[in-house]
Amino acid sequence: MAASGIGVLLLLAVWLLAAPVARAATVIDYQLVKGTVVYGKQVELRGTVQPAAADQQVAIVLNGADIATVVTAADGSFSFSFTPKTGGVVAARVVADGSVGPDLAFGVQPRIVTKVTGAKAYFKARLRVVVAPKQYRGKIVAAVIHNGKEVGKTIRWVRNGKARLSLPAPGVGRFKVKITLLARDGFSERTVYRRFKTTFRTLRVGSRGPDVKLLLKELRRLRFRTPGLTTYYSSSVADAVMAFQKAYGLPRTYVFGPRDWRKLDRAKTLRPRYSGSGLHIEISKGKQILMVVRDGSPIGIIHVSTGATGNTPVGTHRILWKAYSAPTPYGGLLYWDMEFYPSFAMHAYPSVPPYPASHGCVRQPNWVAPWTYRMSYVGETVHVY
Repeated sequence: MAASGIGVLLLLAVWLLAAPVARAATVIDYQLVKGTVVYGKQVELRGTVQPAAADQQVAIVLNGADIATVVTAADGSFSFSFTPKTGGVVAARVVADGSVGPDLAFGVQPRIVTKVTGAKAYFKARLRVVVAPKQYRGKIVAAVIHNGKEVGKTIRWVRNGKARLSLPAPGVGRFKVKITLLARDGFSERTVYRRFKTTFRTLRVGSRGPDVKLLLKELRRLRFRTPGLTTYYSSSVADAVMAFQKAYGLPRTYVFGPRDWRKLDRAKTLRPRYSGSGLHIEISKGKQILMVVRDGSPIGIIHVSTGATGNTPVGTHRILWKAYSAPTPYGGLLYWDMEFYPSFAMHAYPSVPPYPASHGCVRQPNWVAPWTYRMSYVGETVHVY
């Protein structure tokens, strides 16, 4: 029995020595350095094969077809770079045993060159875009941002690698435009940002041009009374500018310069001191402005001049009477006259300086006094402060 047992053990040992040694399974692992690249840039694949050995062949598979073969380094690592024309899928396979890794999707974004020209304050800017490759025929979306808010958006199709867009520029100073090429034709979406700055000119009596009309539109938006919409900077326009300068504490120059443009860019409509339904008038002796207020909001802000000695009576009054013309104790007639306190009235006057200059009445420029007169009624409240 002992002898036969020893024989079996010897046979088993011989069989074990003769049996082939099992090889470890091959594992291939890899990743993309960047999942999305701009057109013309390379996509790079990096990976390893385990067990590690030098000169193992690895096939690179692009969109289901072999495009190249690389070999591993001694540590089993490999890499491969290529320049794709559009997005797709890449994978790698160990040639020796067919071990294959996962499909990795990559994207290609269009290349874009932009230029902003002709950016005028409150008008338009022109955006020129060149896109590569020309095969991209998607939409371009340009969103304009100013003072932290989106102020406009333009959408155009890209044709033959080019697009031209007109951008809104409602303001003064720095703007940012968010330019997005939407995904299409195998290309991934791409967004870039560009900055531009609007230009403006100083306006004064005698100036002409569309920027004068634009200024008047903006003054109207802020509820300042203007002499219509014109492209000529007249003395009446200067009166409206004076009301703006007074209202926001700017130098009282009648000239609309850089400081005024910057203020206009961020100015919000004045809040009356008094609320309530219906119409009332407020006269600020400090700012030297008159506001016609309806239901708590100003509908007309006017440049005025009150008593030179500070004698225009402060308080809450009412319009006592109205007359197209009325005599004055100083001689002559006052037009569009509305008395709100005995011997004190609001009226038209040919000279309305930026400072208190009257005998006590509230002077209004001749061109605007008829509007105030028509808007007001006997008994209407007048607040003077």
